[in-house]
Amino acid sequence: MYFHQGAFTLVSLLLVSQVQAQSNNQNLTVGFSANDPKGLVEFSTSEIPVTKTCFNLADIFASNASSNHSYTVANTQNYTSQANYTSLFYQQLNESINGDGSGIGTGKDAARVVEVLPGENCREIDGLAWFGFSCQDAEGERYVIPGGVKSFSIQSKAESANKGKCWVHAEYGSGASTVFKGCFAAMMAAAFSGLLLTM
Repeated sequence: MYFHQGAFTLVSLLLVSQVQAQSNNQNLTVGFSANDPKGLVEFSTSEIPVTKTCFNLADIFASNASSNHSYTVANTQNYTSQANYTSLFYQQLNESINGDGSGIGTGKDAARVVEVLPGENCREIDGLAWFGFSCQDAEGERYVIPGGVKSFSIQSKAESANKGKCWVHAEYGSGASTVFKGCFAAMMAAAFSGLLLTM
């Protein structure tokens, strides 16, 4: 009898720890600081919003903030609207679906697309890039966001326009320093020069 009770207790503890691990794995955590880990403020959620949902740092880290969304925040006492939040911590890992773990792991598609933007209300600002994240990262990484972050959006990967390869610190917007923009500018200059020569 004692053996059965001991075995039952052990199995119960294992199940509880497995459920806790799975619930942690389905969370998305993003943290923001002004290049100072001591000033880090964190946002965490297990929701996967179908439509793109925007969050302003000033709203969610204010002490009197309230929301219809299910998320938690940490270290709100560190938040100040005067800081330029140029350091981002990103962590997201998928949860097993129907016991299939093949879609779980760093570098694979995550359940959500996260975009961090330099303007409030998820607006772009001319001359500043915005950044996208949609790959899983089990341990979490820190990234530098030039120009800083004032807002971010979350959307289900399945409903996002980003259907291709998952993003890791992907740079977009008018301030993006991409090879494509450089190639396009060179191509246009060559075409314009060719047009002038034929005239």
